[in-house]
Amino acid sequence: MTAHRLSAPLLATLPPAAHAGLQSALHPHSPTASDIAAIAGLVFWGATVIFVLVMALTVYSISGSKRAGRLLGHRRAVLIGGLAFPVAVLSALLIYTLRVAGDIVTPAEPPAVRVEVVGEKFWWRVNYLTEAGHVDVATANEIHLPAGRLVEFRLRTADVIHSFWLPNLAGKVDMIPGRVTTLRIRPDRPGVWRGQCAEYCGAQHANMAFLVVVETPEDFEVWLAAQRRPARPPASRWENPR
Repeated sequence: MTAHRLSAPLLATLPPAAHAGLQSALHPHSPTASDIAAIAGLVFWGATVIFVLVMALTVYSISGSKRAGRLLGHRRAVLIGGLAFPVAVLSALLIYTLRVAGDIVTPAEPPAVRVEVVGEKFWWRVNYLTEAGHVDVATANEIHLPAGRLVEFRLRTADVIHSFWLPNLAGKVDMIPGRVTTLRIRPDRPGVWRGQCAEYCGAQHANMAFLVVVETPEDFEVWLAAQRRPARPPASRWENPR
């Protein structure tokens, strides 16, 4: 029996936070996060190629060769390498980024679930909304979502500036007092992901984290129905003896 199988019963008893996946933008689990990771990868590898090219030209230029000085100091080389090439590369990157950002901000279909998240010192208020915009279910610091369904977040703050950051599923979105910001994501599979406030907001900022539990649509509906029911009384009452 493998160590993984031996530890499975123990892991099942741990709280959801212990099962949370690696909190990283480089491990995307939604189309939105995949697009952001693709942009990050493109920028990283592009910058790597340019860095290597610049270092090679630097070594070539200081080699003392007269031919190197003539080639690199020529007006055409300066215009191509110092103007035309950067403009072409940055313009292509801008166009690609704007296209991806447009797909992230304005998906074609309406959302299946609407969730209002309110940042407060130093916790997260989570309201599941009806189609009319009324609060259906209210929780805190833990967000349940259905896999494969489009979810719309309505983000706002009750006090100072916060930042809603869920790198495995979406990018970082600032929450500005007096404004409501919309974020749409579609988790691609069940799992538990960790998010946190990414804008310093006070003494307990480091503890302002939250969990996102992505479930199958059927499990999500079961969870939502359970949250709508009144809380059950304690199994036993404790009475103060006199």
